[in-house]
Amino acid sequence: MGTVNSTLAAGPWGGFKTVWASFEFNPQCNNSRGCTHVFKGVVYHKRNYFTKTDVVVKKQQGVAKPGDWKLYINRCTTGQRLASKFIPYLQNNHNINQYTVRFVKPIEAIIDEWSSVTAIVARFLKFKLGRDEALLIEERLHGKFVTFVTDCGSGIKREIAVLAAFAHFTYHESGGEFVVCNLQGVEDQCVYTLTNPVIHSKDGTYGDTDLGSDGIDAFFHHHVCTVLCSNLARPSGDYTELISNQEPPPPYEELFPYGPPPVPLINLSIPSEECKISAHCMMSVAH
Repeated sequence: MGTVNSTLAAGPWGGFKTVWASFEFNPQCNNSRGCTHVFKGVVYHKRNYFTKTDVVVKKQQGVAKPGDWKLYINRCTTGQRLASKFIPYLQNNHNINQYTVRFVKPIEAIIDEWSSVTAIVARFLKFKLGRDEALLIEERLHGKFVTFVTDCGSGIKREIAVLAAFAHFTYHESGGEFVVCNLQGVEDQCVYTLTNPVIHSKDGTYGDTDLGSDGIDAFFHHHVCTVLCSNLARPSGDYTELISNQEPPPPYEELFPYGPPPVPLINLSIPSEECKISAHCMMSVAH
């Protein structure tokens, strides 16, 4: 054990070939399912030690091995690939140009040194530290952290028709193979920066949060289509009714005047209350 928490060089990331991270002794919180601890930190570039970028460093409850973050990274990469197609969809089909949707780009890094202070914290919080442990580095999001669309498709923030439509778009664009949801992050001047999405897929290959076809059905049970969903496929095989592109999408406080719709009573692989992703823990840190 040493005096600091730091990682070995990793990359590429943020336009740099290699970076390494230094991060705080105490995790800010763990995620809603209690399996990831989040530390505030900074990354440095080897050519300029004085240039640093705010990040978060994520640690699994146990000791992750190299490659254990692959599915997490894949979900973010898949979300970004579809987000890059969604913006032209809005522009070409709905003449909407002011919104941007993007996902963070996480990278895996190996721990170089754990501090003795973090070792004490780990014993108190009952998580393990390991040599050569794999951690995750991603940009720190500044601002109010919000879960805009849950992994069940419910909207919990007003006027998020754009992100609800994006989730629907991912199902259509994937040919009905999966839906990207649990859209959480920050918004700044119509730019949505998102992290740690959930993907429900027919083949169930996106990790423990992937509830397969049941998850897709749960999403569309809650999802309310707006004008932005015009001509997008649904699980039933039909297409949403084509609505005039001149009609603005209604805000969510009109769609859900009494709050988000309830979680459906269906047989999922996790308890129904878990299906409501809570941002309570993450509100204490800007991601």
